[in-house]
Amino acid sequence: MSRSSKPRALSRAEQRREREAKGRLRGAAWRKAMLAEERGTIFGEAPTRVGLCYPNPYRVAMSSLGYQVIYRMFNEHPTLCAERIVLDDEAANGGRLREPPRSLEQGRLLSDFDLLAFSVSFDLDIMGIFAMLEAAGIPALRSERGPSDPPILLGGPVTASNTLPFGPFIDLAVIGDGERAVEALMELLAQDLDRASLLAAAATIDGVWVPELHGDAVPATQKVSAGVLPAYGQIVTPNAELSNMFLVEASRGCPRFCKFCLVRAPESPMRESELERVMERIPDHATRVGFVGAAVSEWTGIRDALRAVVESGRGVGVSSLRADRLDDEFVGLLARGGYRTMTVAADAPSQRLRNKMAKAIRTRHLVEAAHLARAAGMNRLKLYVIIGIPGETDEDIDELIELSKELAAILPLALGLSPLVPKLHTPLGDAPFAGIATIQRTLTRLRKALGGVADVRSASGRWAWIEYRMSQGGQDAGLAAREAWEHGGRFTHFKSAFQSVEERGALRLANEHALFRAAGMR
Repeated sequence: MSRSSKPRALSRAEQRREREAKGRLRGAAWRKAMLAEERGTIFGEAPTRVGLCYPNPYRVAMSSLGYQVIYRMFNEHPTLCAERIVLDDEAANGGRLREPPRSLEQGRLLSDFDLLAFSVSFDLDIMGIFAMLEAAGIPALRSERGPSDPPILLGGPVTASNTLPFGPFIDLAVIGDGERAVEALMELLAQDLDRASLLAAAATIDGVWVPELHGDAVPATQKVSAGVLPAYGQIVTPNAELSNMFLVEASRGCPRFCKFCLVRAPESPMRESELERVMERIPDHATRVGFVGAAVSEWTGIRDALRAVVESGRGVGVSSLRADRLDDEFVGLLARGGYRTMTVAADAPSQRLRNKMAKAIRTRHLVEAAHLARAAGMNRLKLYVIIGIPGETDEDIDELIELSKELAAILPLALGLSPLVPKLHTPLGDAPFAGIATIQRTLTRLRKALGGVADVRSASGRWAWIEYRMSQGGQDAGLAAREAWEHGGRFTHFKSAFQSVEERGALRLANEHALFRAAGMR
């Protein structure tokens, strides 16, 4: 090839545009592939468009029943439509997005919507919000957004605990159960109000928090009645964590009193739907049916529902199993419905701590669950345990080690360990975090003692501490999270950012005391 025939080198700007074009092509191809395997997708057009944002990857988003329920609610309104926007895998752990996020249904940008509604399950999902807004060119801080930027609504399980850290970044939030508040918000959106009028009207709805009007005064967590049940899914896809599973919530709340849980009696009492209403919502095309809820194994219709689904030749899933509710019939239905792993929660490493936390599960229930699972032909037992509980001792961990060995002798055991993160609005809400060093010491000891005995998996003690700081913090904790994310989103960045919050708080307190002393001297 002659020198004159060589292609011209691209400028940096041209290279960037080329990368962006390739990224859009990959994004469009991926969205097309996902939609092609969905059943129940809604393609709507309406005067007011809502972008339903889930700051986690598609596979997680499409396993969220709440996200699917809100998707259907908006699309059933005559003058509203909703499209889904999810987080790319590359940004799932605090990273950046290379391309602006686009909706699955029509490939629209976030700026094309009249409202952005974020569904958040976990305190640290706030990093996904930052990533999506930054890539869309929308300022994260509410104070920096202009009239052309869409208002931002927050909802999801995290609102039942502590919404304050999200305050600087959102315009409004639905606190707790969202069905009734969302219905009222939809009527306001249909009126095409300006931002100020929308927020003023929304601030009068029960369970809606408008930070710039309410300040830190977050309303009480909403609890809807059984009349909204059953809640049921809209989309079935093989690409979800709960692959090809139609989700249905037959009960909400819990009759138990576990001290660490947000969904407990009496604050969140058990509310149930009748069996007939639940079964009517399950479509014929559903090959797998997932019954979800905090205490679904205590729903009075669960056995009849499982039997009906299994006898129709379909698979089943149950989100929460209490070991003391299991027997031959229950476990046999699960096995016939495709269960290969029996998953139960001990929630504390010893019987003493289970009693202290009002768990009401005995060691014998856990052992019996293993025997039942083996007899039904299952091939593994998964046991969830919380560590770092106030008052926990080496003897409690010894008991967990011995129990794990006993269970592993019955059935191969997977042990899932989670450090306790005290949540506000629970009896343990003001408990201290055990400490990173303490958590690490316990994890090291368990891995060493159970090596070759059980598959030991655990959440990070460091990230549990960050979650704790977020779950207990105010709006300044959210600002610290943004600072940490902007610097890279690693543990060291969060540690530094939270330290800055503490220093600013100490300085502010010192200044206030100085003013009080000066006033007293006058």
